[in-house]
Amino acid sequence: MSGGHFDNEENYLEYIAEQLEQDIEFNDIKYDSSKPYDSPYGFQHKPETIGYLKIMVKELYKLKELLREYDLAVSGDTSEQSFLETARLVYPKTR
Repeated sequence: MSGGHFDNEENYLEYIAEQLEQDIEFNDIKYDSSKPYDSPYGFQHKPETIGYLKIMVKELYKLKELLREYDLAVSGDTSEQSFLETARLVYPKTR
């Protein structure tokens, strides 16, 4: 498999999740111009916003995992059944 069905673009979801994790981690740090220019600081989001960011992080990681499994299946490295087994674990039917 070269770049796979998505040309490895599913990895960008992990990058976004990591950025959100940093936003969560540094949320309460206020900007201070006396600190070095590359010092982390946050956005001072409300707790409700942070709660949604945490949900988004979890969903992005789950979706990345599932896209990878789909990629492997359609590229012939695994099977559709393998994808379905992972999909059922990642997103169990709630209906």
